Amino acid sequence: MDLGKLKIQYTENENIIQIFNSPNVCSLVINGKVVDQYSGLIATRFCLKGEINTSDKKIIVEAKMGFFNMRLFCNGCLVAKKFMGLG
Repeated sequence: MDLGKLKIQYTENENIIQIFNSPNVCSLVINGKVVDQYSGLIATRFCLKGEINTSDKKIIVEAKMGFFNMRLFCNGCLVAKKFMGLG
């Protein structure tokens, strides 16, 4: 499976959150596992969602794509932003 290029990597409490992007697909990967993926025209807006369950709490992860920028949120707080362009 082609995930594209690694564009964002963020660590939250020893959990690795990654966003891969290519012109045809965008993937949200948590701890080495693809949890959500968008296929199609990347120039549209979309949101990838996942969660991390720990022994004491749940972390909600959202990757929101605008027209050119990807924003990564953990529990509603912006933790990373990157220009994605067209893949």
